[in-house]
Amino acid sequence: MPLPVFHNPPENHVGTSFWEGVDAGELRLARCSSCQRWQWYPDDVGPCCPGATYEWTAVAGTGTVHTFTTVRRSFLPGASTAPYTVGLVELDGVDGVRLVSNLDADVEWSIGDRVTVRFDEVDGRAHPVFVPA
Repeated sequence: MPLPVFHNPPENHVGTSFWEGVDAGELRLARCSSCQRWQWYPDDVGPCCPGATYEWTAVAGTGTVHTFTTVRRSFLPGASTAPYTVGLVELDGVDGVRLVSNLDADVEWSIGDRVTVRFDEVDGRAHPVFVPA
Protein backbone atom coordinates (compact mmCIF):
# COMPACT_ATOMS: atom_id res chain seq x y z
CA MET A 1 0.00 0.00 0.00
CA PRO A 2 1.51 3.35 -0.94
CA LEU A 3 2.00 5.99 1.72
CA PRO A 4 3.22 9.54 1.21
CA VAL A 5 6.89 10.19 1.73
CA PHE A 6 7.44 10.92 5.40
CA HIS A 7 10.40 12.46 7.05
CA ASN A 8 10.86 11.60 10.67
CA PRO A 9 8.71 13.97 12.72
CA PRO A 10 10.69 16.75 14.34
CA GLU A 11 11.62 15.88 17.87
CA ASN A 12 9.84 18.32 20.13
CA HIS A 13 8.33 18.03 23.55
CA VAL A 14 4.77 18.53 22.29
CA GLY A 15 4.52 15.51 19.99
CA THR A 16 7.07 13.18 21.54
CA SER A 17 4.57 11.17 23.62
CA PHE A 18 2.35 10.62 20.57
CA TRP A 19 5.24 9.22 18.50
CA GLU A 20 6.53 7.12 21.41
CA GLY A 21 3.06 5.54 21.55
CA VAL A 22 3.09 4.91 17.80
CA ASP A 23 6.51 3.28 18.11
CA ALA A 24 5.03 1.07 20.86
CA GLY A 25 2.07 0.14 18.64
CA GLU A 26 -0.62 2.28 20.29
CA LEU A 27 -2.37 5.60 19.83
CA ARG A 28 -1.81 8.01 22.72
CA LEU A 29 -3.62 11.31 22.93
CA ALA A 30 -3.34 14.16 25.39
CA ARG A 31 -6.02 15.10 27.85
CA CYS A 32 -6.25 17.71 30.57
CA SER A 33 -5.35 16.31 34.00
CA SER A 34 -8.00 18.52 35.61
CA CYS A 35 -11.18 18.39 33.48
CA GLN A 36 -10.23 15.28 31.44
CA ARG A 37 -11.03 17.05 28.15
CA TRP A 38 -9.13 15.65 25.16
CA GLN A 39 -6.71 18.10 23.58
CA TRP A 40 -5.68 17.40 20.01
CA TYR A 41 -3.37 18.69 18.73
CA PRO A 42 -1.56 19.55 22.02
CA ASP A 43 0.30 22.83 22.03
CA ASP A 44 3.07 24.63 23.90
CA VAL A 45 0.58 26.67 25.94
CA GLY A 46 -0.64 23.59 27.78
CA PRO A 47 -4.02 22.18 28.75
CA CYS A 48 -7.20 24.21 29.12
CA CYS A 49 -7.19 24.41 32.94
CA PRO A 50 -4.69 26.52 34.95
CA GLY A 51 -2.17 24.34 36.75
CA ALA A 52 -3.11 21.19 34.83
CA THR A 53 -0.77 19.04 32.79
CA TYR A 54 -1.21 16.80 29.78
CA GLU A 55 -1.89 13.15 30.54
CA TRP A 56 -1.00 11.00 27.54
CA THR A 57 -3.55 8.22 27.42
CA ALA A 58 -3.69 5.16 25.18
CA VAL A 59 -6.97 5.17 23.25
CA ALA A 60 -8.78 2.51 21.27
CA GLY A 61 -7.45 2.47 17.74
CA THR A 62 -10.95 2.24 16.32
CA GLY A 63 -13.30 4.80 14.91
CA THR A 64 -15.37 6.06 12.00
CA VAL A 65 -14.32 7.78 8.78
CA HIS A 66 -15.66 11.33 8.92
CA THR A 67 -14.28 12.32 5.50
CA PHE A 68 -11.40 11.41 3.20
CA THR A 69 -9.62 12.24 -0.02
CA THR A 70 -7.36 10.29 -2.34
CA VAL A 71 -4.28 12.13 -3.56
CA ARG A 72 -3.59 10.96 -7.10
CA ARG A 73 -0.80 13.35 -8.01
CA SER A 74 1.95 14.27 -5.58
CA PHE A 75 2.35 17.95 -5.03
CA LEU A 76 5.61 17.78 -3.08
CA PRO A 77 8.90 17.72 -4.98
CA GLY A 78 10.40 14.24 -5.08
CA ALA A 79 7.29 12.57 -3.68
CA SER A 80 6.46 9.64 -5.91
CA THR A 81 4.12 7.57 -3.76
CA ALA A 82 0.74 8.72 -5.09
CA PRO A 83 -1.96 7.62 -4.96
CA TYR A 84 -2.55 7.64 -1.22
CA THR A 85 -5.63 8.28 0.88
CA VAL A 86 -5.89 10.67 3.81
CA GLY A 87 -8.87 10.62 6.14
CA LEU A 88 -10.33 12.39 9.11
CA VAL A 89 -11.17 9.69 11.68
CA GLU A 90 -13.48 10.16 14.64
CA LEU A 91 -11.95 7.96 17.31
CA ASP A 92 -14.13 5.84 19.59
CA GLY A 93 -14.29 7.13 23.17
CA VAL A 94 -12.43 10.35 22.37
CA ASP A 95 -15.05 13.10 22.27
CA GLY A 96 -14.20 16.10 20.15
CA VAL A 97 -11.16 14.64 18.39
CA ARG A 98 -10.85 13.91 14.70
CA LEU A 99 -7.44 12.53 13.81
CA VAL A 100 -5.96 13.19 10.37
CA SER A 101 -4.30 9.99 9.21
CA ASN A 102 -3.65 7.78 6.24
CA LEU A 103 -6.29 5.29 5.20
CA ASP A 104 -5.42 2.08 3.37
CA ALA A 105 -5.22 3.24 -0.26
CA ASP A 106 -6.30 -0.16 -1.58
CA VAL A 107 -9.82 0.20 -0.13
CA GLU A 108 -12.89 1.85 -1.67
CA TRP A 109 -13.81 4.11 1.26
CA SER A 110 -17.15 5.59 2.22
CA ILE A 111 -17.97 8.17 4.86
CA GLY A 112 -19.14 6.32 7.97
CA ASP A 113 -16.92 3.25 7.42
CA ARG A 114 -15.63 1.65 10.61
CA VAL A 115 -11.83 1.51 10.93
CA THR A 116 -9.05 0.18 13.11
CA VAL A 117 -5.46 1.36 13.26
CA ARG A 118 -2.46 -0.51 11.90
CA PHE A 119 1.12 0.70 12.22
CA ASP A 120 3.21 0.63 9.03
CA GLU A 121 6.91 1.30 8.83
CA VAL A 122 7.96 4.10 6.48
CA ASP A 123 11.61 5.14 6.27
CA GLY A 124 12.39 3.33 9.53
CA ARG A 125 9.55 4.89 11.53
CA ALA A 126 6.10 3.54 12.40
CA HIS A 127 3.09 5.53 11.15
CA PRO A 128 -0.61 5.01 11.96
CA VAL A 129 -2.72 3.86 9.01
CA PHE A 130 -6.43 3.09 9.33
CA VAL A 131 -7.85 -0.03 7.70
CA PRO A 132 -11.39 -1.47 7.58
CA ALA A 133 -12.51 -2.80 10.97
